[in-house]
Amino acid sequence: MNLATRSCILVLAALFIGVTARPASADGIILSEKVTGGNLDLVWVPGFNTPVRNMQALTLGPSDPGYANPSGDHTVGLAVNTVPDSGGIILTMTDPGAFNTDYCWEGWMFTGAGNTRRGLVVRGDAASSFQTCYQFVVQSGLLQINFRKLNGQNPATTLGAWFSNTIPQFAGGTIPQNTWIHLKVRATGNKFRCFINGYELTTGDGIEDTSSPLLSGWVGCYNFRFDLGLVPVYFDDLLLSTNAASPAQSSTWGGLKARYR
Repeated sequence: MNLATRSCILVLAALFIGVTARPASADGIILSEKVTGGNLDLVWVPGFNTPVRNMQALTLGPSDPGYANPSGDHTVGLAVNTVPDSGGIILTMTDPGAFNTDYCWEGWMFTGAGNTRRGLVVRGDAASSFQTCYQFVVQSGLLQINFRKLNGQNPATTLGAWFSNTIPQFAGGTIPQNTWIHLKVRATGNKFRCFINGYELTTGDGIEDTSSPLLSGWVGCYNFRFDLGLVPVYFDDLLLSTNAASPAQSSTWGGLKARYR
């Protein structure tokens, strides 16, 4: 292929494909937050109109009960909820860009004392300060796991509920304190599959939301208790992936050029 032909292809492809969105990697991972080198890898945005509470980077010391984190680098994402007068909440989110519809959001979470509701968030609506979203959470007390839907100022709707004493991975009948556990939500259309420590809680095609489902949105993390504030929750190795075909606009200029060398 001569230079003139290659240049023409690049120009036409740029017009139809675009150059701003991030392409999927070969293994399907779109975003990852590993707190590399003790710094956040992603841009995080606070929700619920609580600008003072957002994801932070933290390097754990040997005396911290979460020190032996899954990646072994002792760096984690820290989500501390607000004081009760400010709602007792932190909901911190990151933008999946063009991959904001069907995806898998997963990561490790430290149970700590198990004294707050904590977990992952999918399909968060940025326009509502993420007060509209789905949450996959471990309830305070470490006995119950819920998949919930928040819709603005309306009461949350529980779409799925499970008890830890029915989950084979927890032989003691409860999720242990001060333990790293793995959470995963796979969102496809209006259906959601939920996993904990590799065990699928949902059955069949998953939970189906038939009442005004949220079909796109951001991903993030959550920590809440209305009467107890400043509780730290650790997250690590958060991954967004997709098995769907890459959106047509999802290419970079460098990647585009590389195709035609």
